[in-house]
Amino acid sequence: MAAPTQVWMRDPEILMRAIAVGRQMGYSHFLVQATGATQKQVLLNAGFRELDRLHVLFRRCALPLPKVPDSASIGRLHRASPLHIEEVIRVDNACFEPFWAMNQLALSEAVAATPRSRFRVMTVGDSDVLAGYAIFGLGGGEGYLQRIAVDPQWQGRGFATRLIVDGLRWAKRWRTRRVGVNTQQRNENALRLYLKLGFEQQAEGISIFEPASP
Repeated sequence: MAAPTQVWMRDPEILMRAIAVGRQMGYSHFLVQATGATQKQVLLNAGFRELDRLHVLFRRCALPLPKVPDSASIGRLHRASPLHIEEVIRVDNACFEPFWAMNQLALSEAVAATPRSRFRVMTVGDSDVLAGYAIFGLGGGEGYLQRIAVDPQWQGRGFATRLIVDGLRWAKRWRTRRVGVNTQQRNENALRLYLKLGFEQQAEGISIFEPASP
């Protein structure tokens, strides 16, 4: 519903009018993304409050692919199918707090967010227990790690690295310049992993805002 950034930065009231229209349509929750100090200050001055902050990282596809730990070899990668969705959502919700946790609609939107996507799941054991998943997207010559989650009981085995390397290899085949990812600033484990795998943290992060009053 929100107007383009360059418009609402000149007149934040445009956002409030868009939110009012959204409420009339039945929506109850509204979020605005800001990527620079000026944008953030405009929103604060307009009465919005900051909900969360995200790191932004990019990895150049010209870099050699990272090594996958041997311990990750017990997992098997598959193309995600409708039969996996319930378990994907279970794993996702076990890894993220409620504000960021995905439902089926959000998962579908993540897969459809870019012109081309790669949705892979990792299973273990004879019964193919779902241990993790990753969604990568491509668009405009750039790649995006849209979402990744590994069930807490299977973390520490290199599964996340294997899922990420699989997506990086796919992006490289499509001659993508770089792959980007966002992660919460308080998610130190994810940040350490991305840095270890060759992602570079950007100076400007992302802040998520919401209206301060209903």
